[in-house]
Amino acid sequence: MNRTIHFLLYGLLLLAFLVNGKASAQMVQYGKVLEMNSKGKTLSGVSVTVPSAHDCHPTSSDAFGVFRMSFGEHQTGDVIHGLKARKYGYEVVNIHVTRDGWTLTDRDTLRIVMAPTAKINEARMRYYDLLETACISRHDATMRILDEHYANHSISLPEYQYWKLEAENELQRAYQSMVDYAYAFARVNEDDRDDATVELVSKLKANDMEGAMALVDGKPYETVLQAYTDFTSAYPLEEHEEMLPKAGLDSIPTSDSLYSDIMVLQTYANLFEGDFAVSGAKYAKSCAYLGVLYKEKGWDEASKKYLTKALRMYEMLNVMEGVEVQDKIDKIRQLLEN
Repeated sequence: MNRTIHFLLYGLLLLAFLVNGKASAQMVQYGKVLEMNSKGKTLSGVSVTVPSAHDCHPTSSDAFGVFRMSFGEHQTGDVIHGLKARKYGYEVVNIHVTRDGWTLTDRDTLRIVMAPTAKINEARMRYYDLLETACISRHDATMRILDEHYANHSISLPEYQYWKLEAENELQRAYQSMVDYAYAFARVNEDDRDDATVELVSKLKANDMEGAMALVDGKPYETVLQAYTDFTSAYPLEEHEEMLPKAGLDSIPTSDSLYSDIMVLQTYANLFEGDFAVSGAKYAKSCAYLGVLYKEKGWDEASKKYLTKALRMYEMLNVMEGVEVQDKIDKIRQLLEN
């Protein structure tokens, strides 16, 4: 009888040890639900679940916006995905928590920010209208400059056609991304006081949509008008300009967007080639630029091809009445020989 009692007591002690050990092994993640742009106002009654974690039971935020998630198997440092926070009429703002997951910790409070769906939709539509206005204004400003330069014969028809198409494509791309930008802007939480958010809020309040887009992208956006201005400055095709600097290859302009510049020049050359009688000088000059750029990159075959094209075109221009390009012919021949 005593032997049976001893075994029973031992079993109860072992069971208590196992139960207590399992309980002590539980990971508890505390969290808080806050309302966006409310200076710290909390939200109660928010249902919080993690369907992907079978060891975590559903919970909800209390009167102070605090919730507690207990994990029976997951431990500190585990990454948890699939959290869902729901409250009628609200949606999650800091969606990286639900989209990218978070790392379990018993030191920090998991912060969920929510906002009324109606307010988000209102802000989203407002920002979409502002974005559309800004992008259309940018397109119209670009076309005004192009139209003016074409009317003043500063650029030829092929050049005008190329940059006009670029401006149209820029506007089309803008329309394709406006919904995403408006979605992001509508969820900017002014209660976040980090430098990036403060700067973004400042841009949005000033209706500086281009500045706000650049901040979201993490880099300045080069507009077509900027690209056009920089390109025509670096590679002038006007007849009164010098084709190649007198100092030689060391002085030839090299922009930060070398490969895109090469693509523009190649497009120019293809367009100019179709009407040599009108655009022969510009065609020859664009080929000369390409030859020099390829030579700088060490692409000898491509360089020789375009320098030879430029030489042939200048030789044709040289025999035309009133056209004097012998100096350009001499420079290209020198480049081909080196």
